[in-house]
Amino acid sequence: MTTSTDPGQMPIDEQVAILMQGTSYGDEETKRQMAAELRGRLMEAQREGRPLRVYCGYDPTKPDLHVGHTITMRKLRQFQDLGHEVTFLIGSYTSLVGDPSDKNKTRPLMTQQEIEENARTYTDQAFKILDRDKTIIRHNGEWLAGLSLVDLIRIAQNFTVQQFLSRENFA
Repeated sequence: MTTSTDPGQMPIDEQVAILMQGTSYGDEETKRQMAAELRGRLMEAQREGRPLRVYCGYDPTKPDLHVGHTITMRKLRQFQDLGHEVTFLIGSYTSLVGDPSDKNKTRPLMTQQEIEENARTYTDQAFKILDRDKTIIRHNGEWLAGLSLVDLIRIAQNFTVQQFLSRENFA
């Protein structure tokens, strides 16, 4: 693991090489495209004199994180060690409404208390990998809970009925 640095100190190509380590995209062309996208975003952040801002979301549907979560968290830690800004996004609202996340069935509904307890253990466990002092914690309920029925209808207008009906993961 590298030590934390200013994102402007390490050359962008070195940052890309570090961040692309351990990634797989199925084919070399896609991997090249992803590296080019990352390089472009790093260059833009450097031009603007700011760190790159990255996030990953985790729905607290179980009491503990699992090994799959640690894969993305280790990548987030690499971003932190390179001086970039990391947000650990907790899917508090999507967990509350039983978001199926492309599963073939909806999740069992959870209570607010269960979600809050799971979110606490998630953050405690995440800080075994992520740097507590360099991690922003956000809950998607901060912005989703405030949506009204009118807001949801306006959002839904961006989709056709066929698009909704073609989704097989909503009961």
